[in-house]
Amino acid sequence: MTLPLSGMMTAAMINAELGRASNAPFSLNDPAVRALAEKPLGKIMFSDFYGKTNELVVKVTSATQYNTLIKSFFTPDDWASDKAKRLIISGVDFGSMSGEAALAITDAVSGQAGSFGGKLTLEIEAGAFISGNGGKWSPAGSGNGGVALHANFKGKDGNNLQLINKGIIRGGGGSGGQGGKGGGGYYVQSTTVREPQTGDYYIEGATGAYMWIQFRTGIDVYWNGVRVFSGLNDGQSVTVNGITYWRAAMHHVAGTTLYYYINRTFQQNQNVYTDGGIGGAGGIGQGFNTIPAAGAAGSAGGTNAGRGGAGGHGGTWGSSGANGVTGINGNNGNGLAGASGGIGGAAIDGIANVDLIENSGQIIGRQE
Repeated sequence: MTLPLSGMMTAAMINAELGRASNAPFSLNDPAVRALAEKPLGKIMFSDFYGKTNELVVKVTSATQYNTLIKSFFTPDDWASDKAKRLIISGVDFGSMSGEAALAITDAVSGQAGSFGGKLTLEIEAGAFISGNGGKWSPAGSGNGGVALHANFKGKDGNNLQLINKGIIRGGGGSGGQGGKGGGGYYVQSTTVREPQTGDYYIEGATGAYMWIQFRTGIDVYWNGVRVFSGLNDGQSVTVNGITYWRAAMHHVAGTTLYYYINRTFQQNQNVYTDGGIGGAGGIGQGFNTIPAAGAAGSAGGTNAGRGGAGGHGGTWGSSGANGVTGINGNNGNGLAGASGGIGGAAIDGIANVDLIENSGQIIGRQE
């Protein structure tokens, strides 16, 4: 804390500011006392201590910051020392542009052993923000909202981060879920069937005959041992009961009688199956430099198939995104349910490593 700007100043108050017992031995010529008064030499008086603080205070008032470590605002020596440290965020939006937290204590490589020494206070003034990134949908799935403040480690001696929040700490919104696939469809299509599929038949005999016989006065047509036509015909085909029999290449000649290979064709209805449409992508969640967006429309399905469902709307600060819309039914299946939206990001991740001294601002999102 800071010593008063006016009024009575006592040795006990100065000792307390230095982190000593109030009744500890005191001398104005003590080097630590002079350092606090910013009077290394010369005459020193109690009035020299007005407004002084034993904390190393760093105030950030510059433009937008993102994916930042508290550690980065202090020299390595100051960070490791037992001297009290305070980072004040004033009029700045600390944001995340990726899956990393907007503001974290230190890097994972340093670990707790490389974390802060002494007391560390983070003070967020009114009008300042710490903002997680908005979750983004990808073909791999819904995106979760980003973390705002990541208290990833205690101090090196087990101290908690001291948090004074007068501003806004807000986790990012999760992305919307992908829309469900539309139901499958089908339609009936008339298809020409040929027997055999390739080549032609020719078989003689009392049973199982396949042949076309051409006489002077007409023809006989045999299929699978049955004479399906006998009569006048000088063309290359004859149709019986919707089935057309075709005269193919000549097999042989016997006197005035000609013998030919044969095939046949007929129309047959078949079901043609079609896929349902693909669900639309989920909308982005609210986050640093992003606003929550509606999901994309699903694509159309094939004939008589259902359209894919629309993607879910992205979540607002700290909230999960909406689930994707169920796909439309087709005449050969029901549409599938949409995917779940991404989870809203935590406002504070690692709350067990934080002492919340004051919260006159807002914390939007989970504290976990």
